[in-house]
This record gives sequence, structure tokens and C-alpha cells, in this order.
Amino acid sequence: MAASRSRELKWRSPAVTYREEVNPVPSSPKSTTREYITSVHRLPVLITYGKRRRLKITLDDDGRVCAFAPKYMSLKDIDKFVESNHEWIIKHQAKLADRIKLPYIDAVEQKRKARIIKARASAFLAVYDGKKPARISVRYMTSRWGSCSANGNISLNVYLLDVETELFDYVLIHELSHLYQMNHSPAFWAQVSRYCPDYKKCRAALRKYQIPKKL
Repeated sequence: MAASRSRELKWRSPAVTYREEVNPVPSSPKSTTREYITSVHRLPVLITYGKRRRLKITLDDDGRVCAFAPKYMSLKDIDKFVESNHEWIIKHQAKLADRIKLPYIDAVEQKRKARIIKARASAFLAVYDGKKPARISVRYMTSRWGSCSANGNISLNVYLLDVETELFDYVLIHELSHLYQMNHSPAFWAQVSRYCPDYKKCRAALRKYQIPKKL
């Protein structure tokens, strides 16, 4: 389960993304990176050139615009694309600014929290009448609150101890539901809603949290 889609905000549209290389710039066998300031709104952009066919823009955790471009694309075309999405950028930068940034915890604290999370998950499973996982583990993940493997193993993010109990339960129910459906189909969400009718509310609440990256 992804922690939040706004950690990598993508803008893609066949009408405006670039499918072919245009206006050559110096190439490199490897990805190259440079900083750039757009022409109109003076937006700082970190541009990474590489072997790709489309131009993509994202926002990093701090709201900085990151552009991933074909290595032969000109600054003029990149500038035009970024400027044309100025309103989208400002909108999502505002959303990122409102997020709750969880504090980084060291390895010792992570182990302590992992023990508590496992105990809480075990207590939940003791009264849960659905399929049980083969194993539950707890680890640090930067972009997911949880995951479920095809073998029925569930991993939970150590930062789940820092969110509300109802959100913790939702993530666990979400991953347990993958034991029935290894996808996000209507059938999957129907399974989730059996145990968490307010799952949409919980999903929205989780998006307000930002998991820290390693120091």
C-alpha cells in the first residue's frame, strides 16, 4: 500500500507529454542533472536527462519541481512544459506544505516500535475472522504503509505507530484483503469495506502524513 501518491506527483497527458526526442542538447551515456529557473514564473527545476521517451515532472518531499527528460530535449521545450503546468504545481506544493512530517527515528527506536506493532497486529488477528497471513514483519519503508506478497507475507511500516489507531487498523485490513485479491479491483475494495466501512476517509487521512527518508 503506497504511503501517499503525492510523494511522487506525476502529470501525464498524451496531448502534452513528449513521445519523441526534439531539439538536441549535449548527450551523455548516463543520466545527467542540472538546475534551471523557468522563464515566466521563475520556478526552480531540477532536470535529469536520461534514456526515456517522455518528459515527466514530479514534486519531491520539499515541493521542489523535478523534471525527467529525454537526453535530447531542449531547455525551451522543458520550460514550456513546466510553465504550462504552473497551476498544477502550485496546487500540489500547497498540499505538500500542509502535510504532517513524521520525525526520523533511529534503528534502536525502530526495533522498539516494531515489537509494539507486532503485538498490536497479533491482538487484531486474534479477533479477525478472515484469512490470516503466513507472516507479519515490520520494517522501515519510505513510500508504503504496508505490503502483501504473493506468498501471504505482510510487511508493515514501522511509522504506523505514529498515526491514529483507526489508520493503523485500516492499513492492516488493506493488506489482509490482498490475501483475497492481489489487486485494487472493486472486489478488493468490497473486501476492505467489510471490516473498514470508512476506508476512503482513512486513505485520505494517511495522505496527510509524510514518512521521512533516511538521514
